[in-house]
Amino acid sequence: MPELPEVETIVRGLRERILQLEFSRVEVCLGKCLRGPRRALSEWIRKKKICAVERRGKNIILSLGAGGGLFVHLGMTGRLRVVPRESPREKHTHLVFSFRNHPQQLRYVDSRRFGRVFWEKEEKGGWTSLSRLGPEPLEISPLEFVRRVRSRRREIKPLLLDQHFLAGVGNIYADESLHRAGIHPRRKSDSLPGKTLFRLHRVLQEVLSEAIRAGGTSVRSYVDSTGAAGTFQHGLRVYGREGQPCRTCGRAIVRERVGGRSSFYCPRCQRGPSKKRS
Repeated sequence: MPELPEVETIVRGLRERILQLEFSRVEVCLGKCLRGPRRALSEWIRKKKICAVERRGKNIILSLGAGGGLFVHLGMTGRLRVVPRESPREKHTHLVFSFRNHPQQLRYVDSRRFGRVFWEKEEKGGWTSLSRLGPEPLEISPLEFVRRVRSRRREIKPLLLDQHFLAGVGNIYADESLHRAGIHPRRKSDSLPGKTLFRLHRVLQEVLSEAIRAGGTSVRSYVDSTGAAGTFQHGLRVYGREGQPCRTCGRAIVRERVGGRSSFYCPRCQRGPSKKRS
């Protein structure tokens, strides 16, 4: 699933290519990806200009005139591509957006069909559909991060993945950050010392920033809006490296289910939680 760095990379690319363009029409090839009727989408975007391209968590937001917004959540395999109008359509192309007096189209492609596209009018308090998302991990202060972690009693890995806790962190960057911080994914959040949590806050922001500079992580189907793959996968320390040596100590990387998700960690660099004596 595209996570914060991948979505941010896509947003930056779209901002360069489609900002200030005016929609002329949309062709819906698969209505299942829409949260709302096809006709409503066509009427919503018609003759509206893209005033801003932004990101909130893993959501791409195209801010339109008159206070409206078009949202795209890429799910597991969703992609947004800006291509010439005459380009052959990829398999699993579900939405095709055309622009007034412009030779390119914006196409939404999604092989596994878990992504979603929706739209709404902005209220005074912001976007209603995104109101329950947690803070942005690149914006939250160290003190607020530590306070939020210590106020909960959950395993740290599932907590980082909770979009109500932090918006945008996924499996890859949670595993990479926990490894750099020397924290086992099963450690209880309220058991971690403040010094350790300040370190986790710092390395989480470092990992996300490095991944953005690398254009994201392409381990499966991810490409940016031009079709280019990211390069952060070449420097992954633990994610997807089960049985391979830890880049820090040489111990074999372990994969384990934590909170229902595959988690990769080094059993030497990331000591497990102490077991209570019976």
